[in-house]
Amino acid sequence: MIGLTFHRLLYAATIVTIWTSIAPAQAAVERVEVQERTLFSAGKAFGNVGAYIRISGRLHYSVDPESEYNIAISDLSLAPVDSRDRVQFSGDFVLLMPLDPERGNGRLIYDVTNRGGMVALSRFNDGTGRDGARSAADLGNGFLFEQGYSLLWTGWNWDVEPNTHTLTIDLPIARQKDGGYISGRVISEVALTETASSTRHIPASSIGYSPTDMDSRNAQLSVRAVGQESYTTFTRDSWRFGRPVDILSAQISLSDPKWITLDSGFESGSVYRLIYQARNPRVVGLGLAAIRDALSFFRFNTRDSTGNQNPLLENGAELPRATIAYGASQSGRVLNTLIWYGLHVDEAGRMVFDGAMIDIAGAGKGGFNYRFAQTSRHFSHDLDLDFATDFFPFSTSSQTDSDKKVQGSLFDQARALRAIPRLFIVNTSTEYWTRSGSLTHTETDGSIDVEPDESVRIYMVAGGQHVIGVPDTRGTLVHCRNPLDYRPVLRALLSHLDAWITLDRNPPQSAYPRINDGTLVSIEDYQAQFPDAPFLRTPDGYLQPPRLDYGPRFETEGIADQVPPKREAAYITLIPAPDEDGLDQAGIRMPDIKFPLGTYTGWNPQNAATGAPDRLSRWFGSFIPFARTIPERTDRADPRPAITERYISRADYLESFAEATLDLANREMILGIDINPMIERAGFRFDQVMTHTPNDESCAYLAQR
Repeated sequence: MIGLTFHRLLYAATIVTIWTSIAPAQAAVERVEVQERTLFSAGKAFGNVGAYIRISGRLHYSVDPESEYNIAISDLSLAPVDSRDRVQFSGDFVLLMPLDPERGNGRLIYDVTNRGGMVALSRFNDGTGRDGARSAADLGNGFLFEQGYSLLWTGWNWDVEPNTHTLTIDLPIARQKDGGYISGRVISEVALTETASSTRHIPASSIGYSPTDMDSRNAQLSVRAVGQESYTTFTRDSWRFGRPVDILSAQISLSDPKWITLDSGFESGSVYRLIYQARNPRVVGLGLAAIRDALSFFRFNTRDSTGNQNPLLENGAELPRATIAYGASQSGRVLNTLIWYGLHVDEAGRMVFDGAMIDIAGAGKGGFNYRFAQTSRHFSHDLDLDFATDFFPFSTSSQTDSDKKVQGSLFDQARALRAIPRLFIVNTSTEYWTRSGSLTHTETDGSIDVEPDESVRIYMVAGGQHVIGVPDTRGTLVHCRNPLDYRPVLRALLSHLDAWITLDRNPPQSAYPRINDGTLVSIEDYQAQFPDAPFLRTPDGYLQPPRLDYGPRFETEGIADQVPPKREAAYITLIPAPDEDGLDQAGIRMPDIKFPLGTYTGWNPQNAATGAPDRLSRWFGSFIPFARTIPERTDRADPRPAITERYISRADYLESFAEATLDLANREMILGIDINPMIERAGFRFDQVMTHTPNDESCAYLAQR
């Protein structure tokens, strides 16, 4: 095994030449099929970098099932092979790069798609990414382009429903050695926020696995109440696959494998579990290999095996000097899983990215490498299936679980391969409540802090929520959503990660809540410290993920023999401690938190109409404004000082906010380009809060920009 790291390759030109020359013989991307080449955003110029070009098409992969670098991929030995005994498959790619490569910065950002969609354009550019990097809305403020980065996206989710905006991949089906079908039990879970006679168990965004026989008596539908472990099973005659539809004023029953209908109806708030037999599992782990191999090709190879030029080399460009991987939410868990299996190292033994930012992923890995895995589903935070596919925890340092068994580190395989990337792990308050964020840096029994590896920095955005953006209504939730916009921090952190990789410049120290200083606490301590007011309803619980036993082959071969799994003792997770205003004490505290107009939290309970008022929103936190005046505070029995008690005037507030903003910039936690926009937004927010009356239940004042 060749254990050269990426940094050694950077500075050893002769080694790079050797790797490039032998790449076609070992190529995992054998052919690049360019289908479209256009100017991005009609040739708009981005600062000194100028215009960008958008290149898209298909990558044709070829994987050696016997390679030691692929041994971790479940069911790979059961995938069909070609005449050379290699596994073939293909997937979409999109590349954005400066039209004039000399104006670029020589770095490639790989953005792991989330259910086929782009993420980085939203998180760094304040754009949307919803149009596949085609529209003005996608480019946002143009930050990444003005910095000169090239950006790459590829398909990896086998079950993404294809459309014009998603990137897909065609992964092979595993078969028995004799060519026969492979079948197995598939489990789905559904939790509705309103009553219904029918519901999808495979979401609209996912292809999913259909039942082999929709009339099978072995299919099972069960229900449990929120917070309970035991299920009650419905008789098979009381439900069916399919749904009622209205045609010409008549209602007929449509046979549809993605839907289920229950005669007694589905109740809001309850958790429904469906188990059925399916067949023809995809080799899901090849999606991880596709990420690895796409990065390997664009980073190291000048041409594919058929002679096609690496698109990154158009117009005389050179191979990138550094590669940064980025993943948010599920995509961040993909990167965790990639590193966990050692699949960040290609078939030639090369690390395919220097560093990664793992954003709002909590402490989970993910179900991206086991038989019958479905990667494009969304689950509520208290559903068993979500736990089953996340393999908590993943600390970057070795630790011991509560049963005193050695718990592996995220870097175990990376250390064995001598290929440890530099990581930024970034979470908000929400990930501590609904994604067990504390398990990235504590013992699994919640007893002590565990220091991260020297190659890792951990940051928590105090008072932040998973999703950036606020709708104008409360919807199914008790409070208005949290309006904290922490993207300026993400832009600064990306710059620090880049400098750490390319200049070996140490980034800011980790900033997150800890047990030893009292800023990471239990729910009981949180409730005792949170301000007490009749309209401030604190959660009664949060995610404490159970250990689940899927049988002896699940962790070693990715095969579940026990479906549903046996539920075992839970991991103990902790949450950020609040101050007297209910704001997180630790982490990166933005000026909105230091000089607040209300309480920003990472949690937001569902309302009573959903049937599950104790269930927390998976993605949204809360904003509860302070009373504007002392009489208003007295009328509401609000223990938090009113805005007029905190600030003499609007000018006084803005002066304090500006000082905090400049302090954050001086500490290099935001960039200079964000100072004025942040202060301008603060003035607008002040006006909106001060003109909003407490009896107005609308959230429109927070949704306005």
